[in-house]
Amino acid sequence: MTTLGKSFKNIQMENLFWYLLSLCLSIFIYWLILPRKWRSLFLFLMSLLFISFFNLKYVLYFLLHMILVYSAGLYIDKGVKKKRLILALTLVWLVGNLCFFKYSDLLFSAVVESGFNFSWMPKITFPTLLLPLGLSYIIFRLIHFVVEVYKKKSLKCSFIDFGLYVLFFPTFLAGPVERFQRFHTQTMEMKAPDLSNINQGLFRILLGVAKKFVFADNLARWIIPALHAPESHPRFLVLLLVYGTAIQIYLDFSGYTDMALGVSRLFGYKIMENFNRPFFQRNIAMFWRNWHISVYSWIRDYFFFPLFGYRASNLKIYLGIFLTMVVFMVWHKGNLNFLLLGIYHGLGLVVWQLYQEVKRKYPALRKWSSRSYLNPICIFFTFSFVSFGFLFFHLDLHQLYALLDRIF
Repeated sequence: MTTLGKSFKNIQMENLFWYLLSLCLSIFIYWLILPRKWRSLFLFLMSLLFISFFNLKYVLYFLLHMILVYSAGLYIDKGVKKKRLILALTLVWLVGNLCFFKYSDLLFSAVVESGFNFSWMPKITFPTLLLPLGLSYIIFRLIHFVVEVYKKKSLKCSFIDFGLYVLFFPTFLAGPVERFQRFHTQTMEMKAPDLSNINQGLFRILLGVAKKFVFADNLARWIIPALHAPESHPRFLVLLLVYGTAIQIYLDFSGYTDMALGVSRLFGYKIMENFNRPFFQRNIAMFWRNWHISVYSWIRDYFFFPLFGYRASNLKIYLGIFLTMVVFMVWHKGNLNFLLLGIYHGLGLVVWQLYQEVKRKYPALRKWSSRSYLNPICIFFTFSFVSFGFLFFHLDLHQLYALLDRIF
């Protein structure tokens, strides 16, 4: 998991008692004491308090961005003549902030390693920038909101309701990236407490805790050291570790998602699912439609379709598919491993799309490939392709070569 996940884990493990106590107290106040009209403000303040536990500067930083985007949305909604310019400047500011914090360290390191520091110059050092926790998800929500306002699709809302959508504390650290219209509709329709929501929320929290802390963490403690020393293990066991890596990453990430969705349900919000049986899909395209659904669909809607997807040539579509996967992976983390992972999956999706073109030309091939007895083979092949890609999460190129050499 990323630094965000590790930080969230530390809070969960070190302050679990106080976290659960404050959560129970908040639910009691939210449903049984506060009138409906004050609930949004209460959750918004709760979210600010939650973020301040990490760093008070994050609160001020995010509030500044929210004021900027909300103000831009008001001007755009009024239909001012320069609304396209306002949208463009807002997007440049948001994307620029995200890129600055996520990739400036990588750029500075590259400058230093390229020999920029000459012998006659004083040695240049660059400070390490601390990425504000949750920034990637918050920037995506802000971009979504201002673009939807520009398209005349967003509902009118108060700044408190807008802020609650952006900073909603259960989904602050690890998503999902909910869409504004769906979230705001639930805010407006919130009424009495629903015991079924409470029960389902508690079940999802327990499921997430089991996935993350019981299974994923214990698997990681055994799998990762073994991946770094493949020569010490039998070939067949190393191959099983490859598949185990994919399962461990899924349990880790989906565990966080389950906890986020469970806490959200305790407050009456049904947030979109992030996973839908991804390892049981017939092809790589279906896998990505069912893995990290909220972010993948966001990048599809706000990157692929606007730049490549409308009335485009086949070549442009293939380029868009490839670049979409690169952007999707580099968004997670700006390093060589995730760039290679994006290239790996981008090429996989392009090959799959080319195969679809071939099937359209040959109906017999299309009919044969859709037969049900091929499903287990297709599922296994897709799972294998994905599992080998996930090795980039834990291994550099030299370690990956050593592992593949041991298997094959």
